[in-house]
Amino acid sequence: MALRYISERRTVFHPDAQTRTQEFVLIYGDEVDTTDTAPQNGRTEVVYRHRTGWVRTDHLMAAHPCELYFIDVGQGDSTFIVTPAFRNILVDGGMGDEAFQFLVWRYRLDLPDATPIDIDLLVLSHADSDHIAGLVHIIQHPLINVRRIIHSGIAKYREGIFTTRLGATEGVGQARRLITRHDEIADLHRDQLEPGTMQSWFDAIVAEQAAHGMAYGAVDSNTGQIDIGDPAVTVTVLGPRLVPHNGHAVFDWFGGDAETINGNSVVLRLDVGNVRTLLAGDLNSIAERFLMQDNAFAQRVDAHVLKSPHHGSHDFDVAFLRAVNPQITVISSGETPDHGHPRANYIGSVGKASRSDEPLVFSTELAALFTVDSDAEAPDADDPPDPTNASMLGQARRRFKKRLNGLINVRTDGHALFAARRVAAGYQFVAYGPIDLAARTPDSS
Repeated sequence: MALRYISERRTVFHPDAQTRTQEFVLIYGDEVDTTDTAPQNGRTEVVYRHRTGWVRTDHLMAAHPCELYFIDVGQGDSTFIVTPAFRNILVDGGMGDEAFQFLVWRYRLDLPDATPIDIDLLVLSHADSDHIAGLVHIIQHPLINVRRIIHSGIAKYREGIFTTRLGATEGVGQARRLITRHDEIADLHRDQLEPGTMQSWFDAIVAEQAAHGMAYGAVDSNTGQIDIGDPAVTVTVLGPRLVPHNGHAVFDWFGGDAETINGNSVVLRLDVGNVRTLLAGDLNSIAERFLMQDNAFAQRVDAHVLKSPHHGSHDFDVAFLRAVNPQITVISSGETPDHGHPRANYIGSVGKASRSDEPLVFSTELAALFTVDSDAEAPDADDPPDPTNASMLGQARRRFKKRLNGLINVRTDGHALFAARRVAAGYQFVAYGPIDLAARTPDSS
């Protein structure tokens, strides 16, 4: 058997080479195992997700593209990336258990002989619950090995510990700064942290470091590139941007706790060949203007693919969107709780700021027209998933399958883009590509 990948935007998988009944669609980059059976009628027998069937031989390629999965986690963010050299990057985890369900589904962790998977880089863009809560079970799970975590340096504290829930500040007005910043987990004290998710996060990190020596540290715009062990991929940290204050590098204060933790999100640019992707956390308009004041940021922020900041909120800066100048935009949002995301003016503005005549704007929420069973509730924080419980893992996989319509797939070989999402009418896809890379719009900056 040999690994191969679908080379076309869409191809049909037939369980039988002759009758071609019960067919369903595979998309560019889907992984299959070829069998030793001789090709028939221009088709090769393959195994896809434990199903055996036939695909066109000329629709198979040997090179593994980069896969980007924008997971439907409801109101929140979670992005999973598989690089050409099979390095795994997880950015945020949503509020519930959907990101964990995705991993169970993607790697069939519910099977008795499931192989543990590595997450080479886990990124916490910021410590709001709709980004951090879903990561706790993932870190704790014995079938998932997290090797390195990077974060913004801002934690959430109990009320009364500092002058704000994010730590101590100094200065007033436009000169106000957040001076509390942590790097290692040892910089934090559990009893000072906000009860609930923040303390659970702390406990999970401490336990994993004790067991496996997992790396954990803060990053900022001076961090530069992060080596993930794949020469085909460059990961660059563009934010948060720290400012000097009394001999230390600290955070700018953006007017309130929510604005400051969002505006100081970890911002990453992922380069695969000529294709650039910007993962923008929960940036808001004041932070976008602040970041754009830095020429180094302004020159590096342009991207073909944009994971929209802050779920397509109304709080955005048009000049920032023009600087990004995307071709494909993905908005991650949910209907519960309903914050009105994505906002109509954001959708219109990001389309107008595109470098393409036919920009693609996806929304996990608008794509996910499905009914989630009542058993889709996230487990309690004190009751992490049990890997020995096959029924629980099987249920997690089945729950995620109900969310497949909201999963946005973007894939690239470094030269062109492909994008797809499943639709409810059978195992079918609305797929786009190959999409040639467009040059920046001349007046976009």
